[in-house]
Amino acid sequence: MLTPKEQWCHRCNRYVATEAKHAKVGKLGRLAKIVVTCRKCRTTLSSKTTSASILEKIAAETPTKEAENPEKK
Repeated sequence: MLTPKEQWCHRCNRYVATEAKHAKVGKLGRLAKIVVTCRKCRTTLSSKTTSASILEKIAAETPTKEAENPEKK
């Protein structure tokens, strides 16, 4: 997984759940920007730019919720 589920938020002064978003950057889309925000106050906790191919590999290795619970639909 890209980020821990909880990180310290300086604005909230406690550990909070985080939300990670990613978007392709550049004309060719070879880079991806990952932004981790606090779910409570929406403050940006970290930002990172990485290659899009690495992001796709990580996403393919991470199991989804549907794969974990195939019986529930």
